[in-house]
Amino acid sequence: MSQSHDILICGAGIAGISAAYHLTVKHGIKDVVIVDERAPLSLTSDKSTEAYRNWWPDAAMVTMMNRSIDLLEEMAHETGNIFNLNRRGYVYATADESRLESFIESARKAEKAGAGELRIHGAETLHRNVSPHRAQETLHRNVSTIYAPHHAEGFDQNLAGADLILDQNLIRQHFPYLTKKTIAVLHARRGGWFSAQTLGMWMLDQAKARGAKVVNEKVTGVEIRNGCVEAVDAGEKINCKYIVNAAGPLIKNVGAMIGVDLPIHHELHTKISFADSLGCIPRDAPMLIWNDAQVPLWSDDERAMLGEDETTKWMTKKLAA
Repeated sequence: MSQSHDILICGAGIAGISAAYHLTVKHGIKDVVIVDERAPLSLTSDKSTEAYRNWWPDAAMVTMMNRSIDLLEEMAHETGNIFNLNRRGYVYATADESRLESFIESARKAEKAGAGELRIHGAETLHRNVSPHRAQETLHRNVSTIYAPHHAEGFDQNLAGADLILDQNLIRQHFPYLTKKTIAVLHARRGGWFSAQTLGMWMLDQAKARGAKVVNEKVTGVEIRNGCVEAVDAGEKINCKYIVNAAGPLIKNVGAMIGVDLPIHHELHTKISFADSLGCIPRDAPMLIWNDAQVPLWSDDERAMLGEDETTKWMTKKLAA
């Protein structure tokens, strides 16, 4: 026995579900099937930071993210923001005066790429910390006197670009939980986070309501004839005109099934959660990134123990930002 569908999507993660949603809801294509051996959103999609930003130095990434954020906001309006999209932004902080120029340079690149303008607060300190040419160039265009703090919830704060705060009073006023050694804060504004699980399940429900189906099987092969996809092996043969490769970490494997060598590599990330029992970080804080290298404050005994093993010795040294 075999099935037949117009479009088969390999992978029921956030990418595959999003593809199904846009094909069915936005383009009216009803004959779509999603194939995955796992439950939807259960391989890597439920392990992300669920954060987003348009703050990139590369124009292609900024363009793609601006479009993606437009779509997120469109769905948030449509659903009454059931997936809790917020615009708290990303905050990069430093206590190292030598990093100030790199803050300005990264903001300039993002601004040029289309992420939005750079606004500087406390610009009089620039002359003490960056080159005269850089200070003059920056002051010529970007000085601002008003800093708009982020809203804890919601996404209708229309600020884009970034605010570079050099005024120590402003830093203490709006970010009192940062160390008093902080000399600069770069607040990228068109970013935040949301519940990707809620968004994914809402998109899946919308796609199913318009005819999309989910098949709980493993894709083991793709049949090609005359350079075109003809069928997919997934427990049984599923005839299809088109295949969408949305297999996440297995995207290279699926690519190989159709004779395409995708230049994909995996990068391991670790997500750690811990109880902030002292309440150091308020629940409404933006995404915080400390931009300076750190030396862990081990005790003498801990340092000696870690230093004895080559696999842990690196933990006793300065750690990159």
